Amino acid sequence: MLSNNGRWVQYIATYYIIFQLTGSAAWVGFAGFANFIPMLIVNPLAGWISDNLYRRQVLWAGNVFAAVCSGIMALFWISGLRSPISWVGLLFINGAITGLLIPVGQAFVAECVPYRHLRNAITLNSTQFNAARALGPGIGGLLLGVFGPGVTLASVAIFYMPIVYLLIQIDLSRGHRISENKNSLKIRESKIIADYRTSIRYVRSVPGIVSAILMVAFISALAMPVVQQVVVFAEEVFEVSPFLFGLLGSAQGIGAVISAPMAVGFVARCKPSNQQFFATLGYGIAITSFALAPTYFVAFLALIVVGFTHLISAANLNSVVQLQVDDSKRGRVMAIYLIGVLGPAPFANLALGWLISVFGPRLVVAICGGLLGFAALVFRFSGYLQRLDR
Repeated sequence: MLSNNGRWVQYIATYYIIFQLTGSAAWVGFAGFANFIPMLIVNPLAGWISDNLYRRQVLWAGNVFAAVCSGIMALFWISGLRSPISWVGLLFINGAITGLLIPVGQAFVAECVPYRHLRNAITLNSTQFNAARALGPGIGGLLLGVFGPGVTLASVAIFYMPIVYLLIQIDLSRGHRISENKNSLKIRESKIIADYRTSIRYVRSVPGIVSAILMVAFISALAMPVVQQVVVFAEEVFEVSPFLFGLLGSAQGIGAVISAPMAVGFVARCKPSNQQFFATLGYGIAITSFALAPTYFVAFLALIVVGFTHLISAANLNSVVQLQVDDSKRGRVMAIYLIGVLGPAPFANLALGWLISVFGPRLVVAICGGLLGFAALVFRFSGYLQRLDR
């Protein structure tokens, strides 16, 4: 949770820097593209690493490198780096690190608990990520408003220190599966590609996983880019301070934290197809409400509902994949699932940024919300969501 807080503080600071340097929603969208596209590039490697190397060691090294990267960003800002394209390049490097950490971290959850607790562990893992979404933007906005981007970026390195220590201390002996017989660090490109192709064929043979990936891809394309454009609403629509911008970004996380007890309680006992239908439909309605909100307070409430529905959806789809996948392919399949989560995001960020710069934020975001609600109805009545129950 602390490291994810740091990641959100970093996102808030870098998107704020880009917007301040350019004043352009299109540039913010381009920054989002640069942050997400390397996650797709490293995806086959991330899946192979997750299933062939010790996940704990990979996570440790990755978090150390992420802390160093944030420190370098702080030094560049303090030294006077003001070129937008340079900051986009830094975001590209940061995205590559994140692209390695996310699938490995998702698969690592399965090693930390007995199998009977896996669904709730996945939900709680989603909860901590979204709890960071609640706190991180608010902390980032506060640090930006008081100390400026340099100190804000420097503080991110501190957020990574606890997980670096705890990954050394954690005891996996009571978990579902202890990593063993892992390969050495010798990586062959042909082996990575061959394993990736085999994993794709395996995914195509499991209808529930295919439906989960398709569903999350629609959500990623229509809903996730809105997170990057919250800065545009804060600056151009509501005209609020950096702290209130951070608070607006934290509203989604607040909604996710509020929904967490239900996600591990009675909602988890509902059929996955029912969970997904109502979560996705609510997601679309909430995004449309945010786009058309007449005041900052109404927009804040709408984003709380976005966070509420996001956690239900994310935990449900993640659980479907993790509970249907074979252990030997878990890391590679989670990497492919990450394609659904992040694959549309870079291109959607570019498109959304350009459309907002031409037509304005309210109309474009409202259409995204309406399309997401329509997608929920199509998936429901086409039978695709019912595959999640298998």
